[in-house]
Amino acid sequence: MRSKLFSHLCLAGTVLLVSQPGFPSDSQLSREARARRMAYLERASEGVTLLFNRSHHDLNEYVPDKNFYYLTGCDEPGAVLLLTPGSDAPRETLFLAKRDPRQERWTGPRMAPGRETARRLGMQQVLSLDELPAALGQRAPPKGKVYANLPPGPHRKAGDECCLEPWVRLRQWLPEARILDAGPELAFLRMKKSEWEIEKIRRAVEITMAGHRHALPAIGPGRFEYEVEAAIEYQFRSRGATRPAFPSIVGSGPNAVILHYAGNNRRMSSGDLVVIDVGAEFEGYSADLTRTYPVSGRFTRRQKEIYNIVLSAQEAALKQVRPGVTFEPIHRAALQTIDSRGRDRQGRSLGRYFIHGTGHHLGLEVHDPVSDRGRPLEPGMVITIEPGIYIPEENLGIRIEDDVLVTRDGYRILSRGLPRKAKEIERMMGENR
Repeated sequence: MRSKLFSHLCLAGTVLLVSQPGFPSDSQLSREARARRMAYLERASEGVTLLFNRSHHDLNEYVPDKNFYYLTGCDEPGAVLLLTPGSDAPRETLFLAKRDPRQERWTGPRMAPGRETARRLGMQQVLSLDELPAALGQRAPPKGKVYANLPPGPHRKAGDECCLEPWVRLRQWLPEARILDAGPELAFLRMKKSEWEIEKIRRAVEITMAGHRHALPAIGPGRFEYEVEAAIEYQFRSRGATRPAFPSIVGSGPNAVILHYAGNNRRMSSGDLVVIDVGAEFEGYSADLTRTYPVSGRFTRRQKEIYNIVLSAQEAALKQVRPGVTFEPIHRAALQTIDSRGRDRQGRSLGRYFIHGTGHHLGLEVHDPVSDRGRPLEPGMVITIEPGIYIPEENLGIRIEDDVLVTRDGYRILSRGLPRKAKEIERMMGENR
């Protein structure tokens, strides 16, 4: 069934997005999605848009294509969205597979083409996938522009036309069309969140903070990193998170200096630090919070020295967050703070041990896409602020990361309920043990 459906989608070459099974229950979601489609059509006013729901699996779970979900609020596998700006025909048509009662006995009920589904989703039309090739032929100019969600990766450069499946079929159907990436226009819209989206992120952050607190009793000499991971992810699920927003990072001792450490299998020792970088996903929206904890419950003098430098760097970066500012001065403030304080064992400044950016955008994805890295911040954007110092020869890695909403007057730390200062961390660990 999947291969046949995939063939239909390739032949059609339209906005194709696949999502997790289910029937949307939030009418606000359908209104949000419709407003986004209208905003997108204003920006992509030439040609048609074909978004492919590239089904993929993350953390051994099916995860819908985020761009498709952003424009539809639909999480039905195999769905296809066709957007046609300035047309006498319907500007927005969703295509779904016909229901198969025998298959549904194994996989559960599916949404069906028809007026009821269109009403539920706030869509002009919801047709069968069988009707997609004809609709595409009627609405896509043979030599016009076709925007699609092209796959990232080394097989294509920015601006290149796609040459791989399923886009090979699209090229076969529209051999003279100019195929362009819809990603930048969608990223531009996704960078600024509505109040509804901010509330979803706030809930994801709230769940993630609870996960951090719930993990503290599992931190101690002789305990394993995966025990901490299990405690966190149990709390995520029990509080309504869909899944972890990304593979949980629990790195102790030498693993604390590995940015994307994924093993989570080391036994913690007295004197270690453990970096916990985790995030819950709530109704599609992500959180991303990092704290560094002393395994024994108290920082050593050296650990506290470096910790306070990282905290000062975060505070310096936060002071730069406001509308109109780009990430460049935010990062510069953090780096200058780190580079001007403290030394390694060779007496060198510590800036060389700050090896990543100071933040990123947050939303439907933990690293939400950006249309332009140099775009100034605007009210309604949600970002992370996360300086860190990683000194391998000392097995000393420290990162502090918070989720921050840009407001009209500056910023608000969404994760302010999770302590950041060294004394507060030690107190919290003592209380939770």
